[in-house]
Order: sequence, then structure tokens, then C-alpha cells
Amino acid sequence: MTLPLFADANYTLCRESPELYGEFREVQDGVVWCGWELRVPERGPDGVPFQIIFVGPTGEHRGTALRLHLEGQGGDVPAGATVRVESYYKSGSERVVIYEGPYGAFAGIADQQAPEAALGVQQRAEAGEDYVVRVAVASPAGAPEPDPASEGSWFELECVKLWWNETA
Repeated sequence: MTLPLFADANYTLCRESPELYGEFREVQDGVVWCGWELRVPERGPDGVPFQIIFVGPTGEHRGTALRLHLEGQGGDVPAGATVRVESYYKSGSERVVIYEGPYGAFAGIADQQAPEAALGVQQRAEAGEDYVVRVAVASPAGAPEPDPASEGSWFELECVKLWWNETA
């Protein structure tokens, strides 16, 4: 029996989220990485910081849901493209790989919106003030490049978004 996804997420990061900073394209060691960059919101109006938690797998659930579909430039994004979702402090330190795997795992799901059809994150991460979250894809050399700006490209990353409001 497959474990269910974490059911108590209260927020979904996506292209329409106010946390979206924009799309990116980078070349690292000859590999082109494309995707979306998100930033944890600045402190609330009362000075209280936000925290975003990606609940990882446990014995009771697979973790929070991750959904992804990409259009490619000049063809389909290959199943062997690498998907990496990570969180890190703005300096690049405290890096946590939340998910890493082949794009084919997403492309092979006919309806990622169906109950329990989405993939779950692989690692718990807590992103606070000044943290960045990246959803990135790298295609093999010579394959069509992912196009995160395309209307047909999208992602959803469920999480728990907290606004710490403590009173004495």
C-alpha cells in the first residue's frame, strides 16, 4: 500500500504566488538549469517573520505534494531531465535538497491533480527569512530546454506557511 501525501499543508507555492521572484536560466558545468525562484516573504506588518515548512516523508505519509509540468523549447522535455527542488539561505548556505529525481516521474502521472497522484517531497526543509526556494530542471545535452515562462509550464509545491505571532 502506498502511503498518502501529507494532508495538513495550508499553502501552495506556484507561479501565481506572491513569493515568486521569477524564472531563471543558468549554466553550471555545461548543464543548463531552468526553472522558478521563490523568496520567503519579508516580515509581516508587525515585524513578525514568516516560515515555510516542506514536510518530508515519515512512516505515516509521503510528505507534502509536488506537482510539475514543463513545456520544452523545440520539443518535449525528456523523461531523463533532472528535477531539483531546493531551499537555501540567500548567501547559498544551509542548502537542503527537498526533491531530486527524473522529470519522467512527473510526466508519467496522467492527472497530477487526482487525489494522492502527486509526488511527495523527499526531505524536510524549513525556510525562514531571507531564504530562497528553487524549482529547477536540467535537460540532457542536446535535448529541448525546459521553458518555465511558457503558458503550459507550471508547478505546485505544497507547504505549511507560518507567521509567528507570539504574545506575552
